[in-house]
Amino acid sequence: MHELGIMESALGLVQRCAAERNARRVERVVLRIGTLSGVDPDSLRFAFEVVSRGTSAEGADLDIESVPATAYCKGCQEEFTATAADFVLRCPNCSVLCGDVRRGREIELSRLEFT
Repeated sequence: MHELGIMESALGLVQRCAAERNARRVERVVLRIGTLSGVDPDSLRFAFEVVSRGTSAEGADLDIESVPATAYCKGCQEEFTATAADFVLRCPNCSVLCGDVRRGREIELSRLEFT
């Protein structure tokens, strides 16, 4: 379960940001997770509950924003949305295989709220 390692890293960053701002408590953590990142949101939520125990983030809300996969077709010169089930990204307009993934692999700490 690599979600545990991801959340440990994210929580370390959250704790550093909280300390820099002299925050007493972390109220909300917002993550942006791409559909092609291989991260399971439910496992990430569970990992957050585990690693945040005893920290200023314990009990904080964890919001996970899903980022759809988007690829670029050089033939059509247009972006298109792909699903996580698409192992081969093919342009829906011209059927050309596309390897230029523009979005969907993100694992980002997007926003924090403190008190």
